[in-house]
Amino acid sequence: MGTASRDGVALKLSTWINHFLVYGLGIVMMNVLPALMIPIYTYRVPPAIYGVLELLNRSQEFLLLILSFGLRSALLTFYQMSKDEPERRKGVYSTALQFLSIFGLVLILLTMFGARTWSLLLFGTRTYSIAVLLILAATYFETVFQMAVLYLQSELRSVLYVSVFTTRALVAVALNLLFVYWWRWGLVGILWATLLHTALYALAVVIYMLRRTGFIFDRSLLGEMVRFGAPVMIGAFASFLLNNGDRYFLNHYSTQADVGLYGLGCRIGILSMSLVLMPFGKIWSVTMVDISKKPDGPFELGKIATYLLFACTFSTLGFSLLGPYLIRFFAERSYWDAYRVIPLVGAAYIFYSWTTIMDASFYVTKRTVYKIYSISIGGAIVVLLYWWLIPRFGMMGAAWATLGGYASYAALTAFYAQRVYLIHYQMKRLALLFVGAVVFYKVGTLIPITPLLNGMILRSLVTLGFPFVLWLGGFLKDDERRVLGEYWHLLRLRYLGGAEI
Repeated sequence: MGTASRDGVALKLSTWINHFLVYGLGIVMMNVLPALMIPIYTYRVPPAIYGVLELLNRSQEFLLLILSFGLRSALLTFYQMSKDEPERRKGVYSTALQFLSIFGLVLILLTMFGARTWSLLLFGTRTYSIAVLLILAATYFETVFQMAVLYLQSELRSVLYVSVFTTRALVAVALNLLFVYWWRWGLVGILWATLLHTALYALAVVIYMLRRTGFIFDRSLLGEMVRFGAPVMIGAFASFLLNNGDRYFLNHYSTQADVGLYGLGCRIGILSMSLVLMPFGKIWSVTMVDISKKPDGPFELGKIATYLLFACTFSTLGFSLLGPYLIRFFAERSYWDAYRVIPLVGAAYIFYSWTTIMDASFYVTKRTVYKIYSISIGGAIVVLLYWWLIPRFGMMGAAWATLGGYASYAALTAFYAQRVYLIHYQMKRLALLFVGAVVFYKVGTLIPITPLLNGMILRSLVTLGFPFVLWLGGFLKDDERRVLGEYWHLLRLRYLGGAEI
């Protein structure tokens, strides 16, 4: 490889890493700030009430699927397709928002009349009717907010986009401190805080958007968007089962306290993945198709899969070994057992992260129907696993079922994707990566959790030893070592003035 070529590769890597770090900072802020509410909740409500909150939140996600009418995917696509038609472009978001505001209000009001019945169905008691009413009201404003905030993403207003979510999280923390921690309103305080900050930011973002788009309602455009987005809801419902169905089975076959513990463990396990996958996704969504169309695209996609899965595996290993300390830091003693599900949930989302690379096969060939097939069958498999494992093993059964569901989804996605566009995955390197992670995890778990300081230091060293051993073991190829060296050289020139260190 010539000098110019190597410089180009290094610069491309530099661009990817820089974008990753920029997006990553925003993602960290949007995830870390809500995590600050965990101690507020766990020190003021017992696991059983946290379980009730978990079920309400999962039910809210289900309602958001219905209320969105499949338009989320349509909005981004139609907005970009209308770049040469300014009036039609303005009408995309304005039309969708007006439709969803009215449709959502009618549906939510009808649902509110059955609040006592929903409470009885979910929790076996009508005690939580007020809680149901509050989460329904918050769901309406969340629907409006999510539609309006997509406008910022379409306009590439990334700084404003991150600022909205960051300040919203800060307001949420402040309201929860007031209502839950100081005033001790418990579950009702959590839900009032949710309703208030959601309504406030929905109103603010809608005003910002409508000042730029105006009030335009295009019935024909709405029909096009609904026809485009409606089929996506099939896959969305299957995805809901993969992500959230375990809580309902656990609530039925076990206790609400187990739902609370499991929900907290899942939150930490998913956090390990979101810190990697979410900033990656911001870059991947705008580069995936271009890379796929290159002559060496199948090989480049295989390399990217290796790098992504390394980052996800390393992050999951760290959160799995240090999970007991995170739980003890964030939560009251009655929640400490939640750490047990973190490794399995983290492993499940490693499989999910792989499917984001596989999706390139569907998008580049416009065969997205196969994605619906794979996630629908995966959803059916995970329901069977819930039914089989949760009654026998409780929350650990739920974690194993989630892992099995996402592994099945990844296998099905690979089955369809490799038939429409073959990606050359580096299976030997991936096998080395996964086997190595399991070995390091097993070694790390041999270290007792207590005494806390010693355990945390030793487990951290095991985590950091994982990439070091991979480096010494030849996991990286010569050209990759060279590119990393050149990237380090660019960093020295940019930030250290070329100084030797």
